[in-house]
Amino acid sequence: MLTITVFWLLLKEYSCFLILPNDTLEEKSFNGRRPINTGDIPDYFDWREQDAVSPVKNQGHCAACWAFSTAATIESHRKIYLNVKETLSEQFLIDCDPAGNGCNDGSILQTYANMVTIFGGILRDEDYYPFVAEQRECRWNAILNLHATNYTTRSFENIPSPRPQPVPVIGFRRVFRDEDVMTGFLYNYGPLSAAINLESMGRYKGGIDEPTDKNCSPNELNHAVEIVGYNVYVSENGKRLPYWIIKNSWGTEWGDNGYYYLVRGRNACGIASDVSFPFVG
Repeated sequence: MLTITVFWLLLKEYSCFLILPNDTLEEKSFNGRRPINTGDIPDYFDWREQDAVSPVKNQGHCAACWAFSTAATIESHRKIYLNVKETLSEQFLIDCDPAGNGCNDGSILQTYANMVTIFGGILRDEDYYPFVAEQRECRWNAILNLHATNYTTRSFENIPSPRPQPVPVIGFRRVFRDEDVMTGFLYNYGPLSAAINLESMGRYKGGIDEPTDKNCSPNELNHAVEIVGYNVYVSENGKRLPYWIIKNSWGTEWGDNGYYYLVRGRNACGIASDVSFPFVG
């Protein structure tokens, strides 16, 4: 009970204040990417069972959920398509991504777009530096000056030569606001980044969460997560309850070892409102 209470008290302070994507944002889709899975969509699928989900991280008091969601999803797609396990740097995004405001707010979709058009990808922890729960000066050599409309040049400090190369992100795709469509994309292509209202997560104690629109509005998106699977719970009387398997970034002491099980098919807490995934190279 103490852990739940502590998380609930922290929610209001550390909600991410997500910047929702502009509908005119150009999708940087990679047409050459074929589905990793084909055929009929199964009733159950969990990318953890394919060893394609990295360990749960903890964003602490830094409200940069957008950075954790995008980095985690890229880590999964790198494992699925390239069989590479890597720890990617959320700190790089917090420091350098002009779509975000450090430990305050950010945009999932715009972050993917900037990885493609500005950085060419995302740096590894070992090539930047690990998460420090605060924004520091960007060490990338071509960052957007937030007070101007053009770029300013800076250089890396104390790094080996040649400059570390980013893990490539070559495109991204938005997913239509339909949970059946989401299920298909998750099975065919891999885990998804998604925005969500964290209101019900603060009260979560395990099991399948079934919040109502009244106590968890689908229109107030203030957190970002990685959807890694889906399933259907069948009760003794035969009632079926579809649900999502969601990886959070509040450490393993929260929820079910860091995971959240949310009813599927109702746009609960806005889970289908802002969904996307990357194409990695």
